[in-house]
Amino acid sequence: MWMFLTLVALLVIWKLFGKRLLAWFLLSGAGRGALKDIGKKAVAAQPDRITLGRISSPDWQVSSVEQIISSLCAAGFTDAGAYSVDKMPGVKVALLVKPEDCVAAHVYEHPKAGIWIELATRYQDGTSTTLTTLPSTGQNQPAWLTTIRAGRAPAGDLVRQFIEERRWRSGVMKPVSAEQAPREFEEGFARYMSWRKATPMSADEVAPTVRNWAQKPDKQQTIPVGES
Repeated sequence: MWMFLTLVALLVIWKLFGKRLLAWFLLSGAGRGALKDIGKKAVAAQPDRITLGRISSPDWQVSSVEQIISSLCAAGFTDAGAYSVDKMPGVKVALLVKPEDCVAAHVYEHPKAGIWIELATRYQDGTSTTLTTLPSTGQNQPAWLTTIRAGRAPAGDLVRQFIEERRWRSGVMKPVSAEQAPREFEEGFARYMSWRKATPMSADEVAPTVRNWAQKPDKQQTIPVGES
């Protein structure tokens, strides 16, 4: 009953006073229960697994994707193809690998979040190190994952930064190949979502997303926690 009344109150506040006041309520002490519920529903809505589908002609919406792929190839990567994601309409990802350095590169094109780059190395002990150009959302991450945040920079510079900053690890790196790249990507997503669904999001994890959402134009009609 308390949650039902809270949700009704949120709708009334949003309708009468706008989303900024709604965000203020959510970020106050009284709204922490509602924040946790938002996080729970957002995570539950995510698929447990995804399947990549090879695209022969990806038709990238932003020309810079092709430039990034070319830059990565110039840095020694092998193009492993472009793919759609079955449960994420409009999302495309290019996969590349650099076997001699055990690095996989993922170049994403998302209809809402735009374009970003991810570099990843997996280790034989089950841990992983990634570099991403996405800004932090304030959400926790599993103990087996180390994330390096990077700003927008030429792809070659990002690769050099990643290889330099991952050196502190002493684990044995897993090999990468163009043939295995799609399966490794799918398995990595499934492993992360298994952890995320077993680890409820706290109010503190959801709060930064709500704060960012409140600052966007009013045409944004949903609180996009957990968007992929």
